[in-house]
Amino acid sequence: MYNGKVRGQKRKLKTLLKYIDEIKPYQDVKYAKDVQFEHYHVPSNPWIEMPKTYSKIKTEFSKAWIKKTEEILKAKPKDLEYCKVVCNLTIPNLWDSQIIIFYDKKYYDSFWDRHNEYQDWLLIESALSLVKERNIDTELKETVYKETINDEDYTSISYMWFYGEVKGN
Repeated sequence: MYNGKVRGQKRKLKTLLKYIDEIKPYQDVKYAKDVQFEHYHVPSNPWIEMPKTYSKIKTEFSKAWIKKTEEILKAKPKDLEYCKVVCNLTIPNLWDSQIIIFYDKKYYDSFWDRHNEYQDWLLIESALSLVKERNIDTELKETVYKETINDEDYTSISYMWFYGEVKGN
């Protein structure tokens, strides 16, 4: 990974926040009855997760991502048979973060079962809190998983912070 200076961080953040504001949920479900989920990835290149990106910039992104999740939850259509909204912030790989809207209960329940030889999610029960650490104000419930990905030649470990209608909350 390139570790040089990240130029134009404020400009890139402004553009990223604009793209986050333009996310329009609940569009796919109107046209297709068999849609299991919608998901939105971070709409940028991976500069947000580079080591030289300022912590303040990463915090502003996290605030906007959680705020967008709150907006999506408030705008949830009443006529949907099943709908759960979850925000994921992946640390240190912020570019892997997502907002997921589940329309299928079976898929939602199976989403949290990630225990196989390639990927393992371990629920962390501790006093750690990303929103407290970064001073983010939210009413959403917070859950953290430790994700371990095993490939043939490497192992990757990250922490996945979930907010919203997380299983078990």
